[in-house]
This record gives sequence, structure tokens and C-alpha cells, in this order.
Amino acid sequence: MQLYRIVVGVILSICLSQSALAKWEEERDFTVNGKDELVYYFKTNEQGQKLVLDKYIKRLIFIRPDRLYKRTIRLIKIDDQPIEVMSDPFSRYPEQTAITFENKDEVLKKLFLAKKVEVFVRYNRDEAISTFQIK
Repeated sequence: MQLYRIVVGVILSICLSQSALAKWEEERDFTVNGKDELVYYFKTNEQGQKLVLDKYIKRLIFIRPDRLYKRTIRLIKIDDQPIEVMSDPFSRYPEQTAITFENKDEVLKKLFLAKKVEVFVRYNRDEAISTFQIK
């Protein structure tokens, strides 16, 4: 009877822990010299936009393939908690925008555990919200 309770407890905890963890998709890449393998985590939403979690430089990369490359990102929400950020477009890849934040380690931890990330994007005077559901 005691063994039965332990087995049921272990199975229950495994099932609950898997649903509690946020699931980012993985993308593997090799460095230029081909020696080191880098793992990046990303999520794509319904509009084809991509949010890449770069744990090496501790930033997010927002990718939106469109014709309006001049974009600014000043705010993201992680599970409805607002976080002020800074953005910097890539010169070689205009569809990509780097998102950096002050308290990098704390924000990265929140991003790994997040269920929903909202990115507030500004195109000149127009604003848009990109939502990423992470399951």
C-alpha cells in the first residue's frame, strides 16, 4: 500500500511539473569555427512573427518579416507584468530587432517560465501588439 502511494505521487508530480514548465522550441547552431554548438530558444505566433531567446548575450530578438523595418520596442509584458526594455535594429538583418533589458538574469528567468509574452511594437506613429503563447 505504501509503495502504491509513492508510485502514484511520483506519477502525479511528473505530470504536474511538465504542464507547469513553459515550452520554448529549440534551434541549434554552430559557431563560425564549427567547434561549439549553441542552443537558441524561440516561439512563433500565428502572424508568422518570431521571438528568439538568446541566453548567451541575454536578450530577446523580435523577428517580423514585413516592409516596415523602422520599429521601436519600449515595453514587453511577461504574464501581464510590464517590463521596460530598449530596442536596437540589426543593420544586416532589418527584419530583426534586438530587445535588451536592465536586470538581465531576472528577466531571462521570467521568460523561461512565462506562459504569455506580449511585445509592444511602434512603427512611427502606429502601435501594434505581438502576442506569443508559450505552452
